[in-house]
Amino acid sequence: MMSILFLLAAVGCSQQSSDGVLTLEIATADFKVDIPAVGELEASNSTTVSVPSGLRGPQSLAWIMDNFSNVKAGDVVATMDSTRESYRLDMEKLDFDRLGLDRQIQTQRDKTIDKTLTTDTKLTGQELELADRFFSEDERVYTKIDIIDQMRNQDYLEAKMLFYDWGIGQHGSQAQAEQELIKLKQKGHQAKMTRYSNNLKQMQIIAPHDGVFVAMPGWSGVPPVVGDMMWSGMTIGTLPDTSKMQAKLYVLESEALGLAIGKPVTLYLDAYPDMPIEGTVSQLDALSKAKEKDSPVNYFEMSVSINKTLVEVMQPGRQVNANVHALDLKNVITVPNQALFQKSGEYWVYLKTSAGFIKRQVQPGNRSLNRTVITEGLTQGDIIALTTPPKRNRV
Repeated sequence: MMSILFLLAAVGCSQQSSDGVLTLEIATADFKVDIPAVGELEASNSTTVSVPSGLRGPQSLAWIMDNFSNVKAGDVVATMDSTRESYRLDMEKLDFDRLGLDRQIQTQRDKTIDKTLTTDTKLTGQELELADRFFSEDERVYTKIDIIDQMRNQDYLEAKMLFYDWGIGQHGSQAQAEQELIKLKQKGHQAKMTRYSNNLKQMQIIAPHDGVFVAMPGWSGVPPVVGDMMWSGMTIGTLPDTSKMQAKLYVLESEALGLAIGKPVTLYLDAYPDMPIEGTVSQLDALSKAKEKDSPVNYFEMSVSINKTLVEVMQPGRQVNANVHALDLKNVITVPNQALFQKSGEYWVYLKTSAGFIKRQVQPGNRSLNRTVITEGLTQGDIIALTTPPKRNRV
């Protein structure tokens, strides 16, 4: 709850008057409102430690450095499980090599077919040449049947030559197409091999410089653990600059009245409750939100700049309690909220007079959960009703 301290100079106590109306005598007093907040320390400046941007596909986290561990530049802070990528790479290499063997076999088969077609073409050409050389239409030498057979043989050999010429051309195109198909398949496997090889080279996350490794909670609110799925560019932690610290605080939505940038803050480390730390609200969310998933309670998140960083005790992640000094007014008149009434933009209290209670218009100022500052309409020593007086007591 909001802590409200009233240092009263001369406040009259509420009392039951003879007419049965509970009243309060007005007196000036100091009006101070402190808003409680909780949170933790964090560095003002940090270097993000992320999964390498070149890593493709989801990867399983195999190991991660303990939270708040000291690291040196080049140290490994997390490692991905390379088992799956290694297996995929081996399978792609196997398929690539198998296609290489298929290509060699196809090349030898093409050479054999090409040689066969070339030889048959040559032999057929020789047969055609002999047929042409010894062909004769002299009926004194050959009968008509022989002459017809010779002519048919020539036609057959010419057709055979045309077939072999067509077969050589067709086989050449087909052989080239088959070789190109094998090359295309190999390119696909080669691209995957390159991808898996590059992934295997980026399985380790390296610290870019010296510092303290602070694991970054994910959407579930817990830091990464072994077995979590990691994606390219995902942040797993930070390397904070501990020479300049700030606090990340949360304030309940119902208690945030008066919260604003520039308000002074006093913080207390849980580990050092007797050591106050001074700071100022430097950033404040415009909208409240839940800290935990499915929680109905909303908080305003804010950042507090710390005036002086004590490196030896102020470490990232240390829990803090704080009071945001929302109001600190001296010698002002305040009234309990239940004694202040309003309608259509007008505010009033019921002032006690010798004739009874009268309706006195007032001008309200700053307000807390249970009291309101009155800037006009009341003076010290006035007596007001804490509740609505009965009609018989009003003038």
